[in-house]
Amino acid sequence: MSVLPLSGLLGRSPAPPEVEPEAAPEPPPAPPELGRPEAPTGVRFVDDESVSALLESAERYGFLAVAAPAARPHDRGKLALVLEEAIESALERRGACPPGVGAAGDLEDSLGDQLYRARLIELRGICVTVGSLGAIATLGGALDAEDSAVLRWWIHAARTRPVLLGLSPRDRTLDVYGAPTPLETLLLAEPTPTGEAAPSMDPEVRASSEAMELSEPPPSVRIAEPPSDTLPAPADHTDDHDDSDIDEAVAAAVAAVAAVTDATSATADEPSLVGELTDAIVEGLSVPEFEPATESAFAQTEAATTIESASLEAAPDPAPVSVEPPSAPLEPTAGDDWPRWVSELRAAEGPKPLAVIERMFVKSYVPLRDAMLRGLAPESEVGPVLDAWATSFATSYEAAFDALRLRGKRPTMVLDVPDVAHRIGRLHGARAVQLLLVDGLRFDLGLRVEAELRAELRNEVALTERLILWSGLPTDTRTQLELIGRGPAGLADFSGPPESEVPVARGRMARTPRRIKAGHRELLKLDLVEAALSEPGAAEAARLDALGREVAGCVRDVMETLPHRTLLFVFGDHGFWLASQGGGSSALRQGGAQPEEVLVPGFAWLVGGVQ
Repeated sequence: MSVLPLSGLLGRSPAPPEVEPEAAPEPPPAPPELGRPEAPTGVRFVDDESVSALLESAERYGFLAVAAPAARPHDRGKLALVLEEAIESALERRGACPPGVGAAGDLEDSLGDQLYRARLIELRGICVTVGSLGAIATLGGALDAEDSAVLRWWIHAARTRPVLLGLSPRDRTLDVYGAPTPLETLLLAEPTPTGEAAPSMDPEVRASSEAMELSEPPPSVRIAEPPSDTLPAPADHTDDHDDSDIDEAVAAAVAAVAAVTDATSATADEPSLVGELTDAIVEGLSVPEFEPATESAFAQTEAATTIESASLEAAPDPAPVSVEPPSAPLEPTAGDDWPRWVSELRAAEGPKPLAVIERMFVKSYVPLRDAMLRGLAPESEVGPVLDAWATSFATSYEAAFDALRLRGKRPTMVLDVPDVAHRIGRLHGARAVQLLLVDGLRFDLGLRVEAELRAELRNEVALTERLILWSGLPTDTRTQLELIGRGPAGLADFSGPPESEVPVARGRMARTPRRIKAGHRELLKLDLVEAALSEPGAAEAARLDALGREVAGCVRDVMETLPHRTLLFVFGDHGFWLASQGGGSSALRQGGAQPEEVLVPGFAWLVGGVQ
């Protein structure tokens, strides 16, 4: 892996140290009769005095202006998150919709999702200025391997996407590691000619060794406090892009900021950092200001009202869902990747932003648990890590929920669904919006339903958005319907669910959605999950695979009744968990704060009118 100055990576000669770098020239103004001209993209050095001018010029071109702060020493190895959080904050200020679940995959998916949401608010691209990176350089004056890979990726993106990247002139001579050399290339290299003396250690090799020794982030400092469980954070890992080390580098960078305590070292009497966690939750993410949905937004045409209400009293006993052999794991590479997921869940500590928490849940916790249930990962090693993650999550969320209710900053919750769905419908030109609440649709079951619908419907519908939603406490249907009826403004006054129980359809009626009211809002409710899991059954993985197929069939039937260009928003109100019971699993358990109970999916399907 070679090391070279940043200016060399950009194809420019470093400026002499005694010469002050020139300010970046402003792009020429747009001729009024031609509208906004083609915006400039690429990479340039911009001194501190010219940053404001560049951002103002970018805004005139219709770009989202993002001023990322200068990196601090504890940001070493986290450059990807520093840039992403700056862009997300700018999008949130402009009123863009929240990121989709698919954006958690890698740098390419994340930037694509951000550019897509920028276009939805009529912007043409993104302009990012980055403060000096010198504080995260090693003592040898080089970025570590992870940050080098991220910076190389952003430079490439600025040359191929509608992105303008501004770097500090103070970083002209900052060393950046290039793409690594494959081992096969080294093995096939020509040997040193006989008779020549072996070369002394190359400065690049020496710098690489120093960088690897210094790339570990500095340990967090606490005053006489033992480590304790904190709310874990979702993981992010990247696939290969142009450079073969992108996957390894970015996965390591995100693992360095993930949050969970090592399950094997945690003890029951260790105190929880509830104060820090509460701040992390309520300050980590804001919900965009949604325009309230009007009653007419959820009105349906005659075709949409053909789904009749179920008669719950006369319903027979629930028919068991047929259990077929388990399908493939949620992650095809689970057999090889589970050790990495275990490492990510054990890696770091300390409160983290909600976006990071969600990523670790989606990208590490969910696939690791699925791999364990299918026998691809040893339960003796994986089980304690998952239990510690879930216990930490539950303890922290329970402690933080009251503060979350009273403060303005919080994650996107189930109670936000009507406003979120209405806004997505407007953005995609939907003529009507229909809400379908699948009682008990937890996150991994939602992924199974999505996969089935994609395979069955293909081009008949379009999945426009995927969201991860947080359930209020307690995680039961009464609470979520009460909060949906109250809306976001009623969360602060919420004191508990109503005493009346929500009836659950049984038998064949459980497969037919019925119309219910939540406050003044009307929605469809499907009871199949609650009915099917009300009794013990087969092993959890096989049981959920079969249930996913059943739920997908019910959702498909609903889609067939909807008018052209209707947005069907399918979401869970809360999740559940199943205990192992002999060779099978118990009846569903709900109402707590386990991650399987709190985090649920939301899918916005546009029916008809898809090319």
